[in-house]
Amino acid sequence: MRVPPLVMVFIAVALGAFGQVSLKQGVGLVGKFGPPGLGAVGSVLRAVFTPYVFFGFVLYALSSLLWIFVLQQKELSYLYPLIAAGYVLVVILSWFFFNDQVGWLRLTGLLVICIGVVLVARS
Repeated sequence: MRVPPLVMVFIAVALGAFGQVSLKQGVGLVGKFGPPGLGAVGSVLRAVFTPYVFFGFVLYALSSLLWIFVLQQKELSYLYPLIAAGYVLVVILSWFFFNDQVGWLRLTGLLVICIGVVLVARS
């Protein structure tokens, strides 16, 4: 069964968005890294190998692999603006998982992004 490119784009975007949520959860559990320098490098390396951060990177890798397949099938000028759907999904997931506050101004911006994504997808 052949998956339509538009579906693959949105799967790739969703994987990236869930990767962001996983990274945020992971670094939230690790705590502050401290000022830039050698000590911070150790903290970052410890964070990378925590389960949530590692899983976030795995999701990004899967998203990138899927993106490579999509790039072979459609024009970049068509595909790349569709990534903006990830902004919308990250805000929704952040509200759901982290209780981020999403005000009317942010919601209005997300609506504009959604309209743009729909227009590009229909082109």
